Amino acid sequence: MWTTQLRSKSSKNITYYRGGSGLPLILIHGVGLKLESWNAQIQYLKKYFDVIAIDLPGHGESEILESRDINIDLYSEAIKSFTDEIIQKKFIIMGHSLGALIALDYIKKYKDDCYGLIALNCIYQRDNEAMNALKNRLKNSFSENFDKEVDTTIKRWFGEGESTENIELAKYCRSWLLNSNKTGYRSAYKVFANYKGVPKKLLMENILPSYFITGSQDKNSTPDMSRKMNELCENGNTLIVEGAGHMAQMSHFSQVNDAILTFALEIENWRNNT
Repeated sequence: MWTTQLRSKSSKNITYYRGGSGLPLILIHGVGLKLESWNAQIQYLKKYFDVIAIDLPGHGESEILESRDINIDLYSEAIKSFTDEIIQKKFIIMGHSLGALIALDYIKKYKDDCYGLIALNCIYQRDNEAMNALKNRLKNSFSENFDKEVDTTIKRWFGEGESTENIELAKYCRSWLLNSNKTGYRSAYKVFANYKGVPKKLLMENILPSYFITGSQDKNSTPDMSRKMNELCENGNTLIVEGAGHMAQMSHFSQVNDAILTFALEIENWRNNT
């Protein structure tokens, strides 16, 4: 399931996989990952929708952003350029972790592009202790401790002594992180580590159908964060995936896939009846 996907490339050098037909659904991964982290969703959802999974700039086979001061705005702008060129119609936007923050920033700027939002394992208003821990991890990613930091990340995502299946998933994710474009990884991690969380004002002004999904065991993108974000949105909903951690779309893909399908079909039915 986690094998490499055949990619295409936009004129701005963002690589992507596209499959299926119908309502477009764009998938945006998190720090250090690549579009293959969505393989379980790609295989399932392309039977119903036009699925587009991208490599973020500086990840997978996409080129890095040409700026010394990378911020979340630049990622949103890069995706806007991509969607204008490749999709050219309204879509549902879905992101995981940093990808979820980018998706939320995108709808703040370009809400007319989107039918709905799915934010998977998204952070909201981290406390100072969490922010300091992230900045320490960022510092380690710039040192000779990079491999050790990757191992710590994998343990945080999947735990220790878990099921055989999770051990296999952890091996894939560890390989992706270790073989990532280090400049792209660190730029993205810097953005993530210095971002406290989704602004309350953004959520309160969001009128799009929105689904906040996280794992019950995710200690950073916590269930409480998803519930709070949901409560602030006019058309929000939330799902806490029991037993899942930060990589819920991989470890608990069946539950996540069913939730995405139900949400997207509701939007498609509404669209067809208006």
